[in-house]
Amino acid sequence: RSFDSLTEDLTRLFEDSVTLTGAIRAIYTLDGKKIEKVDDLEDGKSYVCSCNNEGFKRIEYNVSNSTSTKNPNRLSRIIRPLSPVKNGGSNGGTPLKEIDSVVHPRIVTLIRNGVKPRKILRLLLNKRNSPTYEHVLTAITQCVKLDTGCVRKVFTVAGVPVHRLSQFFEEDDVFFAYGNERVGANDFELEAEESKAIQAHRKTLRSSTTRTGPKPKMPVKSHNDTFVCVDESLLNGGIHPDSLPLELQAKYTLGSVIGDGNFAVVLKLKDKQKHTEYALKIIDKSKCSGKDHYLAAEIRVMKKLNHPYIIQLVHDIETMKNMYLVLELVRGGDLFDAITRVTRFSENQSKIMMKHLASAMSYLHSLSIVHRDIKPENLLVELDSDGNVVLLKLGDFGLACEVTEPLLSICGTPTYVAPEILMESGYGVKIDVWAAGIILYILLCGFPPFVSPDNQQEQLFDAILNGYFDFPAPYWNNIGDSVRDLIINMLQSDPELRFSSEDILDHPWLTSDIMDDTRDPNGYRIFSNRVY
Repeated sequence: RSFDSLTEDLTRLFEDSVTLTGAIRAIYTLDGKKIEKVDDLEDGKSYVCSCNNEGFKRIEYNVSNSTSTKNPNRLSRIIRPLSPVKNGGSNGGTPLKEIDSVVHPRIVTLIRNGVKPRKILRLLLNKRNSPTYEHVLTAITQCVKLDTGCVRKVFTVAGVPVHRLSQFFEEDDVFFAYGNERVGANDFELEAEESKAIQAHRKTLRSSTTRTGPKPKMPVKSHNDTFVCVDESLLNGGIHPDSLPLELQAKYTLGSVIGDGNFAVVLKLKDKQKHTEYALKIIDKSKCSGKDHYLAAEIRVMKKLNHPYIIQLVHDIETMKNMYLVLELVRGGDLFDAITRVTRFSENQSKIMMKHLASAMSYLHSLSIVHRDIKPENLLVELDSDGNVVLLKLGDFGLACEVTEPLLSICGTPTYVAPEILMESGYGVKIDVWAAGIILYILLCGFPPFVSPDNQQEQLFDAILNGYFDFPAPYWNNIGDSVRDLIINMLQSDPELRFSSEDILDHPWLTSDIMDDTRDPNGYRIFSNRVY
């Protein structure tokens, strides 16, 4: 049982007896210690629930010691994990084995019961908020906020009652939400304004188009601007082994330059004993004036990471003049160069890369870390003898940071920047999902969904903020509907409706050819039918 599902159950439980200011998000002990996970709860103890992540208030809480003896079932309802088989009773309790086959990430449209024209809202359903029928009702309750309290009844637009979890994931994607109030026959007749609002919500794409004129181009390859190069001579490989710290000289043999940008240079290293090759990134500290915090953040974040699809920091050494980072070496180069060579990839190749990227993002986001600069230049690939991509790894954590509250600083690369960054309204980890959606679109057709005809940045930003894109012929003629659906959900302008990294991994396009979705001993999501 997850902590989120517990707070959802608590919200539903208390809504029946008290007026809440919002969903319960935090639980504290009576002395103010915040509960971080379900295992921290002790049977028979009393706790304070907080709505909307409000801090603990030190007041005298009226706790009756007789509560648990007089009504032990009430406490057990809060503490004991719900059984997915029993939860929901006759209203569609769902056995665990059915959840994986029924529930998949999906955006539904909700019509809130009330005076016409009624309010139209949208809600993202997934395995985290919709494992059972009752959980879906809780999610809908929190979304529509009925004046009468909890959502008790749901109907399709045809007036068919929804009693089973599976009905939320079938053909219908528009539902009426009711409390205990009476349902009238004309309630299912939509006014013109309501129909228009529903269509507006659904309109993510332009109507199908055939693109004429020259094919849109990929943006020019950008160099990472976080750090300044050590010295101009480095760009020509002009580094003498004796200039390295003694610790590096003793352990590694220096190789050739394998990459450079505006502010960094990377060389090959070989371990003298193990003969393993690594990449060495050298940073001139004197030229990092004003950017020291980026360097410190990059190293701090990378030291926390250990994932098969993330570049590993092996060693870091700081001297008076330079910072040396020994990194895992990926031999195939970056994804931008691979795209330049082949222009577009097959769905199978794109699927491999998106699995690896989504798995890396899911791991980062579980640690509340946002990368903030996901783009092809920062994705390194391994190729087989036929030139096919068999492995993708996420690198360059110069802009990565931990998210404890909405971020406001504008950063990233224009083509991949999410609308909430441009609106300066605060953003979180889902900006990485937006960038990954742009990359998936590019992999399949060779150009991004949002472009400026005149290469003007303002026009590009306007297109991103507008949020409309298409899948133009002839470039998308042979590409399936399933991956298009995934892209649409990754490029939702509203972060609340945008897929999470876990939702990407749960999407049918990525799971369709998978025999068993499991996790390795460290908890990372892997796919057992094939090792990449």
